[in-house]
Amino acid sequence: MVRDEVFFVEQGTREPVPPKIVTLASKIDEFILKVGHSSTHVMSVVVQLLTVGKVRLDFRDYTERLELLNPSEIMTRTQAAAVFDHYLATANKDEDISLMTQKIVIQPPRATPPRR
Repeated sequence: MVRDEVFFVEQGTREPVPPKIVTLASKIDEFILKVGHSSTHVMSVVVQLLTVGKVRLDFRDYTERLELLNPSEIMTRTQAAAVFDHYLATANKDEDISLMTQKIVIQPPRATPPRR
Protein backbone atom coordinates (compact mmCIF):
# COMPACT_ATOMS: atom_id res chain seq x y z
CA MET A 1 0.00 0.00 0.00
CA VAL A 2 1.15 3.50 -0.87
CA ARG A 3 0.23 6.97 0.39
CA ASP A 4 -0.46 9.19 -2.63
CA GLU A 5 -0.29 12.95 -2.07
CA VAL A 6 -0.97 15.42 -4.87
CA PHE A 7 -0.24 19.16 -4.82
CA PHE A 8 -1.59 21.32 -7.62
CA VAL A 9 0.66 24.22 -8.55
CA GLU A 10 -1.16 27.40 -9.53
CA GLN A 11 0.57 30.73 -9.92
CA GLY A 12 3.40 29.77 -7.60
CA THR A 13 1.25 28.34 -4.79
CA ARG A 14 0.79 24.69 -3.87
CA GLU A 15 -2.75 23.54 -3.21
CA PRO A 16 -2.82 20.13 -1.49
CA VAL A 17 -5.42 17.47 -2.21
CA PRO A 18 -6.34 15.13 0.67
CA PRO A 19 -3.94 12.13 0.56
CA LYS A 20 -5.20 8.78 -0.66
CA ILE A 21 -4.12 5.26 0.18
CA VAL A 22 -3.74 3.21 -3.02
CA THR A 23 -2.15 -0.02 -4.11
CA LEU A 24 1.20 -0.05 -5.84
CA ALA A 25 -0.43 -1.98 -8.69
CA SER A 26 -2.90 0.84 -9.35
CA LYS A 27 -0.09 3.42 -9.46
CA ILE A 28 1.94 1.24 -11.84
CA ASP A 29 -1.09 0.91 -14.12
CA GLU A 30 -1.67 4.67 -14.00
CA PHE A 31 1.95 5.46 -14.88
CA ILE A 32 2.01 2.87 -17.66
CA LEU A 33 -1.00 4.58 -19.23
CA LYS A 34 0.67 8.00 -18.90
CA VAL A 35 4.16 7.01 -20.04
CA GLY A 36 3.84 3.71 -21.90
CA HIS A 37 4.75 0.05 -21.47
CA SER A 38 8.24 0.32 -22.89
CA SER A 39 9.33 3.26 -20.80
CA THR A 40 12.07 2.91 -18.24
CA HIS A 41 10.62 5.94 -16.43
CA VAL A 42 7.88 3.82 -14.85
CA MET A 43 10.44 1.26 -13.72
CA SER A 44 12.62 4.04 -12.28
CA VAL A 45 9.70 5.41 -10.25
CA VAL A 46 8.80 1.97 -8.90
CA VAL A 47 12.40 1.06 -8.08
CA GLN A 48 12.93 4.40 -6.29
CA LEU A 49 9.75 3.89 -4.28
CA LEU A 50 10.62 0.32 -3.31
CA THR A 51 14.28 0.98 -2.47
CA VAL A 52 14.01 4.35 -0.69
CA GLY A 53 10.41 4.23 0.51
CA LYS A 54 9.29 7.44 -1.17
CA VAL A 55 9.43 9.27 -4.49
CA ARG A 56 8.35 12.69 -5.73
CA LEU A 57 7.20 13.32 -9.29
CA ASP A 58 6.96 16.83 -10.70
CA PHE A 59 4.55 17.33 -13.58
CA ARG A 60 3.67 20.55 -15.37
CA ASP A 61 0.76 21.57 -13.15
CA TYR A 62 1.04 19.27 -10.14
CA THR A 63 3.46 17.40 -7.91
CA GLU A 64 2.81 13.89 -6.72
CA ARG A 65 4.47 12.28 -3.71
CA LEU A 66 4.29 8.54 -3.11
CA GLU A 67 5.37 6.86 0.10
CA LEU A 68 5.27 3.24 1.25
CA LEU A 69 2.97 2.85 4.23
CA ASN A 70 5.07 0.04 5.63
CA PRO A 71 8.80 0.90 5.73
CA SER A 72 9.63 -2.79 6.26
CA GLU A 73 8.70 -3.32 2.57
CA ILE A 74 11.84 -1.47 1.44
CA MET A 75 14.02 -3.83 -0.60
CA THR A 76 17.16 -3.97 -2.70
CA ARG A 77 17.31 -2.59 -6.23
CA THR A 78 17.47 -6.10 -7.70
CA GLN A 79 14.40 -7.19 -5.74
CA ALA A 80 12.49 -4.04 -6.74
CA ALA A 81 13.27 -4.57 -10.44
CA ALA A 82 12.13 -8.18 -10.13
CA VAL A 83 8.85 -7.08 -8.49
CA PHE A 84 8.21 -4.65 -11.34
CA ASP A 85 9.06 -7.23 -14.03
CA HIS A 86 6.87 -9.85 -12.34
CA TYR A 87 3.97 -7.39 -12.14
CA LEU A 88 4.24 -6.57 -15.85
CA ALA A 89 4.44 -10.24 -16.76
CA THR A 90 1.36 -11.18 -14.74
CA ALA A 91 -0.69 -8.05 -15.48
CA ASN A 92 -0.39 -8.40 -19.24
CA LYS A 93 -1.16 -12.09 -19.75
CA ASP A 94 -4.11 -11.33 -22.01
CA GLU A 95 -2.31 -8.89 -24.28
CA ASP A 96 0.97 -9.14 -26.11
CA ILE A 97 2.86 -5.90 -25.49
CA SER A 98 5.00 -6.43 -28.58
CA LEU A 99 1.85 -6.16 -30.74
CA MET A 100 0.86 -2.81 -29.25
CA THR A 101 1.49 0.33 -31.24
CA GLN A 102 2.98 3.17 -29.31
CA LYS A 103 3.91 6.59 -30.54
CA ILE A 104 5.23 9.40 -28.42
CA VAL A 105 5.95 12.70 -30.11
CA ILE A 106 7.73 15.50 -28.32
CA GLN A 107 7.61 18.74 -30.24
CA PRO A 108 10.01 21.58 -29.50
CA PRO A 109 8.47 25.01 -29.01
CA ARG A 110 7.98 27.03 -32.16
CA ALA A 111 10.68 29.54 -32.84
CA THR A 112 9.09 32.86 -33.69
CA PRO A 113 11.12 35.31 -35.72
CA PRO A 114 11.87 38.61 -33.97
CA ARG A 115 9.50 41.47 -34.78
CA ARG A 116 10.91 44.40 -36.67
